[in-house]
Amino acid sequence: MFIDGKWIDREDLEVINPYTLEVIKKIPALSREEVKETIDNAEKYKDVMKNLSIAKRYNILMNIAKQIKEKKEELSKILAIDAGKPIKQARVEVERSIGTFKSAAFYVKEFRNEVIPSDDKLIFTLREPVGIVGAITPFNFPLNLSAHKIAPAIATGNVIVHHPSSKAPLVCIELAKIIENALKKYNVPLGVYNLLTGNGEIVGDEIVVNEKVNMISFTGSVKVGELITKKAGFKKIALELGGVNPNIVLKDADLKKAVNSLIKGSFIYAGQVCISVGMIIVDESISDKFIEMFVNKAKELNVGNPLDEKTDLGPLISLEHAEWVEEIVKKSINEGGKLLLGGKREKAVFYPTILEVDKDNILCKTETFAPVVPIIRAKEEEMIDIANSTEYGLHSAVFTKDINKALYFAENLKFGGVIINDSSLFRQDNMPFGGIKKSGLGREGVKYAMEEMSNIKTVIITK
Repeated sequence: MFIDGKWIDREDLEVINPYTLEVIKKIPALSREEVKETIDNAEKYKDVMKNLSIAKRYNILMNIAKQIKEKKEELSKILAIDAGKPIKQARVEVERSIGTFKSAAFYVKEFRNEVIPSDDKLIFTLREPVGIVGAITPFNFPLNLSAHKIAPAIATGNVIVHHPSSKAPLVCIELAKIIENALKKYNVPLGVYNLLTGNGEIVGDEIVVNEKVNMISFTGSVKVGELITKKAGFKKIALELGGVNPNIVLKDADLKKAVNSLIKGSFIYAGQVCISVGMIIVDESISDKFIEMFVNKAKELNVGNPLDEKTDLGPLISLEHAEWVEEIVKKSINEGGKLLLGGKREKAVFYPTILEVDKDNILCKTETFAPVVPIIRAKEEEMIDIANSTEYGLHSAVFTKDINKALYFAENLKFGGVIINDSSLFRQDNMPFGGIKKSGLGREGVKYAMEEMSNIKTVIITK
């Protein structure tokens, strides 16, 4: 892989097309010793990045954005083949990644130190890079979520060791080539960025436990996130771990708007988004009408090949995950869930699935990462308690025309984000993003990630 400015070409690890289940390519799976060696080499570039001028950081980030734009269609097709993302959704991800790098370039120039008022001393702060950032990224947004870690790390003057998901690494390999070109253009040593492919139990684990890595920025499962908190020691940690995101529909909601938004929030990229709709809690007085509209709208979705321009919903990332989802749906039905639509699987493709359940059903406690939506009928006074009963706390959403109710729910829902009149899927790349409870630690969003990836040094001068 791309290590200390050199490419390693081996065929250790098979990358599978989740739609065809065929091997696309074979890539290196690094050993623990190779990862250690890479981190040792990366350490020598810490001062290089720390002393890199604001102008060079800005130019590198803008150049990366420019190259991504030039390769938009190529990168989109890789996402469709490698991650199983419908091509029209893949193009959106590429566009977002361009914006993420541009946003980081903007904040390079706007990221400021602070002067602290004092009667008889000059007190000011300096923002300094943490050193080496270990970026561990998932399969579902392999390009943009990599951008959300790499761009702020460059902006704050950090060295990066990057481990992409072994399930969808190919677009990250192309991104590494783009970064290499940008570093060469501005005469920056290539070893400031290193891409480390392989098995998470080896590569990711070594990044987490290695004492020379100063911060871990991880997006992925709660299970792995909990392991990181136990193994990372005194490193800084930023974790984005997903959740079961409740979406509440009050009786005064614009039902057409709510249904359209919740269909997108439930089924885009086959539900494999950390802020996908986890459950819908609908006021019982409008539940019949809502369910009818929601089910009928879901029937219009096109399921199929991610490379087909008409496809709305492609495969899950692996056959194993699709089989697991199938079992969860069966358990839900055994617990009394009423299947309203779907429940069908073909290889790794799982069709849009809607169930009516009670609040204690397994689907209301489990992040399925699939196009599976449980609906709960409830009284308005019950909704907040039902929503807050989950152990997760990433995003929630409320549909209502009443601003007072919107603000009341926003104040009382225990989540990192509360979206009013749009689904929990909403995310703007420059906003603070992250959760509470088991949904993570810290915040992403370029400016906020830059704060996480830097340390504050306070300087006090006595007059």
